[in-house]
Amino acid sequence: MRQAFLALFLHSAISVCPGPALAACFEPLRPEARHLADAGHSGSEIRQAFRRYFTEVEEYLNCLNQTADRIRQDARAAAYDYNRVLETYPRVPEARPEDPAPSVEMTDTGKLFLDYRP
Repeated sequence: MRQAFLALFLHSAISVCPGPALAACFEPLRPEARHLADAGHSGSEIRQAFRRYFTEVEEYLNCLNQTADRIRQDARAAAYDYNRVLETYPRVPEARPEDPAPSVEMTDTGKLFLDYRP
């Protein structure tokens, strides 16, 4: 019951919020069979809760993949833009040296290489 209310609330909130709220990925809540049974839910209702959960997991993972792809494309475009900035406004030798770009390893997918330095 609580999960159904939460899902309905989130769906309502997302459908009325424009823009960035639509890009948010919400991690599904895993059903607890013992708690559902103790609350008096039937076997059919418990099975339905798990089927709904697995559907929500697929939607969540697809959302994460789409978001990650969009962010990679944005980062790549920003790296090209920054490269053009560096070519247009070269660093003056007597200026303070810039900090090197951070290098952060990405788990599962390897490294994201943004070579924006001339």
